[in-house]
Amino acid sequence: MKNSKLLNSLIFQLLLTIVFSIQLIAAESINIWKGSSEIKIESAESNQINPDDKKNSLFEERQIVKTNIFQEKNEDLDFNKVYGLFDPEENDLSLEIWIESDGKILLEQLKRIETINLSKDSEELLIKILFTNSYLPVKNINSSDFLDYKLEWLIKKDKVNIMEEFLSKNPDIENNTNLLKYLINKDLSEADINKACKKIKFFNKGTNDDYLQKFKIYCLINGNNLAEAQLQYDLLNEKGSIDNFYNKKINYLLGYAEETDDEVSDKNLLNFYLSHIANSDFQYDPSMKTSKYIWKYLSSSNLLEDPNSIDLEDETKFNLYEWAAANNSYNKKELFNIYGKFLFSFDQFLNAEEIYETLPPYKARALIYQTASLSDNLEKKLNLLVLLNDLFKKDDIENAFSEELSSILSSIEQEDVPSKYLGFYQIKINLPTEEEDFGEIKFNNKILHKSKLLKYFIEDNYNVEKLENDLISIYKKIKKDKKYYFSAKDVILLDSLKADGVKFPKKLEKQYSSNKLTIPKGLIDLSDQGQIGLVLLKIIEIIGEDQLEDLDPKTLYFITATLNKLDLKKIRNNIIIKILPYRV
Repeated sequence: MKNSKLLNSLIFQLLLTIVFSIQLIAAESINIWKGSSEIKIESAESNQINPDDKKNSLFEERQIVKTNIFQEKNEDLDFNKVYGLFDPEENDLSLEIWIESDGKILLEQLKRIETINLSKDSEELLIKILFTNSYLPVKNINSSDFLDYKLEWLIKKDKVNIMEEFLSKNPDIENNTNLLKYLINKDLSEADINKACKKIKFFNKGTNDDYLQKFKIYCLINGNNLAEAQLQYDLLNEKGSIDNFYNKKINYLLGYAEETDDEVSDKNLLNFYLSHIANSDFQYDPSMKTSKYIWKYLSSSNLLEDPNSIDLEDETKFNLYEWAAANNSYNKKELFNIYGKFLFSFDQFLNAEEIYETLPPYKARALIYQTASLSDNLEKKLNLLVLLNDLFKKDDIENAFSEELSSILSSIEQEDVPSKYLGFYQIKINLPTEEEDFGEIKFNNKILHKSKLLKYFIEDNYNVEKLENDLISIYKKIKKDKKYYFSAKDVILLDSLKADGVKFPKKLEKQYSSNKLTIPKGLIDLSDQGQIGLVLLKIIEIIGEDQLEDLDPKTLYFITATLNKLDLKKIRNNIIIKILPYRV
């Protein structure tokens, strides 16, 4: 009997536990990103309906659930830390484009993109994505790491204008130190102290870096704001951040010392600058250990040896200048001007391809360079250029020659290049990108993707009713052509119109089909998971080195189809107006 009561009691407790667990599960928010497309939103209080409450739309309900989940999953996220240049709505994006992405995968994807020499189209899209205002990712990543990556990308790409705009639009950003140092050192290396000092306007409460504070003190002195300079100096000194070298130079500049010693410090660019301005008899010989900034400062301030006075027999000195040019520390054009000053005999020019081997490497390069410049025979010129490139490459200074080589090759028409040199020509020419000039669009209503239907993607708030009438009219014309077939570009246009809710003629709806064109499963999966940012990075990788108009139509299709799926109309429209119209 006791056993029976005990069993009944245990069963009752078990049932109670199950019921209680079900209630808890029902009360939990549902992750809409991982569920099916049909979402049933329920709660423990779902039966308690207030007739006075306004019923939310399905979209609003989804957004509420999504936001709740977002906040629950990311309790430690600072929602005030939203940094960027573009408002999300400018490109149909949202603040949450990175939230569903795994940080480890995200950084791996960005590193793959880094290995690609992105085209202008790819880079423009990357800038839009990286610098749209958004929450920082939190899965398997320190959120500051992602921000640091973006800022370091600006530095690597020397995007000075974007850096300044970013600092201006994000005045409270904490990790601005590297950007500020880069901008200041760049201006200072060009011997433009006034321009460098203007960057102080970007300093904020979080700008506590000693180098930047020391620079600020000098700028205050340079602006004759001596009292403030002294105050800032005293505060920095109390921290123990004033070294003996800086102390001596600043005391001299403040007028506390009538003279200073001639010590030169190349520890950093600021020290070097102070060494120069405080020494009337300044002298300095750079070496391979000298920083790029100091090399550039020496060049900008005319402190390097006059090219006309360089001893052409000083192999060590000349090798140093070649190395500096290869490392972007010395003016490359100046280097080739010096190559032109070497004197060679007629016999050496005539037999350059044999004689160069008897010369020191730097003289060999000078001989081959001059011989190639003088040659009227295109095949011989190209052969010499290949040889010269190999000579630079052999000593690991190929970068010193890359710009000059590209400049020479750009004066040669591709159709004139012999086939055996064509690969070399195409790789090395690397013509500079000119400002994009789309030209005027010429519509052709006999071809769908070149027709006036394109106006819908070009003009803001285009009349949809007029568009639908135009679609009927154009379709009537093309269906008379029995040989007409719907190309991939036609499908791009039609699918995009369809995605935007444009009504089609019934026969057109049946006739055209995009079934043969597919989207890679990987992009579909990422789209379904709400990984908007990662999807766009994948698209950037796909475009890669190519301009959009050079991609094959099938690739263009799945790019635009993916954007349709994500409802990113503005990005899609920008692509469409580049790839579909015929321009005069």
